[in-house]
Amino acid sequence: MYSVTKLRQQGLGVALCRYLSSAEISTALRPFYFSVHPDLFGKYPEQRKTNENSLQQLSALLEAQQSSRTMSIPVLQFYLRQKDMPEGHFKLVKINLNGNNVRETVVKILSACDISTNYVDKIPRNVTKPEFSKQDFSRAYQEYNDEFEKVSRMKRNVEEKKAISNIISWVHENSTIAKAKYESTKATRDHVKSLIEDLCKTYGIKEVKYDSGWNISHIRGALQSLVSLASQHSKDMINLKGSTIALGQFTGVSLDGDVFLNIIDVRNEWLSLIKKVSQQDGALAQIPNYEKALSRILRDIHICRRKFMPKVSALQYCNHLRQLITSIGDFYGRGKKFPVSVPESLSKYEIVVEPEAGPLMVSPTGQFITPSSCPADELIAFIANNLDEATLLLTEYSINKHVEKALYTEVKERFGLLELHKDDNITPALMIMCCQRLLTRIDKLSTKLRGNILYVTHYYSVLSEGVLCIPWDFK
Repeated sequence: MYSVTKLRQQGLGVALCRYLSSAEISTALRPFYFSVHPDLFGKYPEQRKTNENSLQQLSALLEAQQSSRTMSIPVLQFYLRQKDMPEGHFKLVKINLNGNNVRETVVKILSACDISTNYVDKIPRNVTKPEFSKQDFSRAYQEYNDEFEKVSRMKRNVEEKKAISNIISWVHENSTIAKAKYESTKATRDHVKSLIEDLCKTYGIKEVKYDSGWNISHIRGALQSLVSLASQHSKDMINLKGSTIALGQFTGVSLDGDVFLNIIDVRNEWLSLIKKVSQQDGALAQIPNYEKALSRILRDIHICRRKFMPKVSALQYCNHLRQLITSIGDFYGRGKKFPVSVPESLSKYEIVVEPEAGPLMVSPTGQFITPSSCPADELIAFIANNLDEATLLLTEYSINKHVEKALYTEVKERFGLLELHKDDNITPALMIMCCQRLLTRIDKLSTKLRGNILYVTHYYSVLSEGVLCIPWDFK
């Protein structure tokens, strides 16, 4: 990407001050990604959530800087895995990124993590002949994903040798421990409930919810901070009347209008949002209009939002929708059309628009996922070529979600569980398999699981508040 504002004549040529391209950014940050990737922290949900949130904010910042837009983000925190540190111990780095220069941002990230900047240093700051080429985000993403998968496979091979081989023995060993932990946190849970009731009653807040990935003690601490903040700034709390407050991994207003407060943010960040929360109303009101416009030019396809899509503000989401609408409008303006194989109405299909650096794919539940930067030609060709797969997955999901609901109820009741939950990325199909396999072991597990909280994910663990985590594909 080139900075249009920094052109100067040099004889017959033109010198351009260039930013790093998307491919160069991806290559430069690859060792950083391998140190902080959330999948490396599967057994440590707090660290994983922190890294996920910081990566989302970093992605948004890089996207803004590449588009010459100014964006302010809080200090980013990352947990780093390092070879010289024992299992379960991580290095925490805090990075303050307030500039507008992509190169400086990348260098600052690498330096903060003690990663060499040689690759970036060798990239020239100026070029005499600009080469404008289409940014291939999908290819850059795939290259990184392939390389990460190689490392992941090696890691899995090592872990398989020491993996837990039998869920029955693991549950027998840990169910009593989990119950003891659950009982020991009863006072904390009761206090959390009391704090939430007090906030709702005093300030007319509709609901207060929190991310289950956080330790209950952290939730209590965050609620106590919010209560203290509210008592000192009661006039500003009027802005939250009728709103849903969510304690989680970012500070901002969600696309559904929920007010999110990042647990690790300082209270001033919360107060700043609370004071200006009404400013988001305009962007929130525009979202349905943009979604209708996009649906109309894509043959009435249903515009959806994934429950676990990257967190973006209402204004950012409107910009993403507008970017894609403009691209498709240009597609039609050039006299191009949908392939004849595509039906006149796509109303039974779904599409999700995500930030610029996202992948172009069909989700496991049959939704088309597209980055807002995807060229219209590629998007429409992708939709045309993947309608059969999307139809199959949508149909499967429609059936599976009902089966999953029935099995969920059966497992919870027959095992006498207090609660049964699953990780965000456990699809209905995977949950069905897990529940069915649990029921085949009911004679050996029902007594031990009774009175416990079960969480289906990708690993075994007993959380500090007494939750039993099991992998969906347990043995």
